[in-house]
Amino acid sequence: MPLADLALWTPVAINLGAHAATIDWGDLRGVRYAEPFLHQTIERWAGGDPAPLVRTGMDALAALDDAPALDPTALIFHLSRCGSTLLSRLLGTVPGTLVVSEPAPVNTLLLADPAAVAPLKQAEALRLLVRALGRRRFGDEQRYIVKLSSWNVTRLALFRAAFPNVPVIWLQRAPEATAASLLAQPPGWLALRHDKAASRAIFALDGPALRSPEAFCAGAIAALLGAASAIDDPALVLDYAELPEAAWLSAWPFLGIAPVAEDIAAMHAMACYDAKDAALRLFAGQAARPPLASELRADLAAVAEPLYRTLNARRSRDFTGAAAL
Repeated sequence: MPLADLALWTPVAINLGAHAATIDWGDLRGVRYAEPFLHQTIERWAGGDPAPLVRTGMDALAALDDAPALDPTALIFHLSRCGSTLLSRLLGTVPGTLVVSEPAPVNTLLLADPAAVAPLKQAEALRLLVRALGRRRFGDEQRYIVKLSSWNVTRLALFRAAFPNVPVIWLQRAPEATAASLLAQPPGWLALRHDKAASRAIFALDGPALRSPEAFCAGAIAALLGAASAIDDPALVLDYAELPEAAWLSAWPFLGIAPVAEDIAAMHAMACYDAKDAALRLFAGQAARPPLASELRADLAAVAEPLYRTLNARRSRDFTGAAAL
């Protein structure tokens, strides 16, 4: 297939080979990113069958960058289990808004040895990959929100090198509540405590922090909050307790958008559903969780709470036009 024919295809995976990385492209033209996460949209497109993919080298990102694409309007970083999926889904209800949520190719690129993505430099590869995910495939896309995986904030410097002026939204939640959720329903990255190299590479954790899921959880939360402390302006800090209203009272005004009444009504309606459920099931509330062990609470109080409070002090809802909404 001629490379030019891939201009509006989507990079669905990056493969880290022994010598050089490659990209798998899927023809998602005509497929809206309607699910909570990009991988769910890709699974819907594939329909359970082996996906028809085209594989190229990383240099295809540069060769295809002239295709109609958007730079991000905002990057959403978050602490995990703090409502980031809800926020991205609410923002995505506003017409003209393209949302890409936790794209797996970006995660793979962030973990790659920079030499693997040659001839591109890693920051340039990241910029081109994010733009390729933001192709204007329908022609009605006006703005582009990228909601990243929680650990991606530890690569903040790379994102800033790729997108130095793009506004950042940081969403967080009280560390004890975050830990309770993570331990009740462990994410895949919590198992990284068994992989010393990955624990060091992603969270800079080793030794005592790997002794138990609780210790690793506390260390990871502190690592994410510590990384977020380096977020520079333009940036907006939000807290889980402000959702869902923060979507229309803070996030959109921060991005220079004044949602109309119909937009706010659509966001209100979306907030009634389980944000992570692609089937749009009504949110049934959170199940009661057992209290945290005293040792974990002490760890969180010592290393995570001070960082959380410092970031919370940056919160502001004083944006032009917000009061009128």
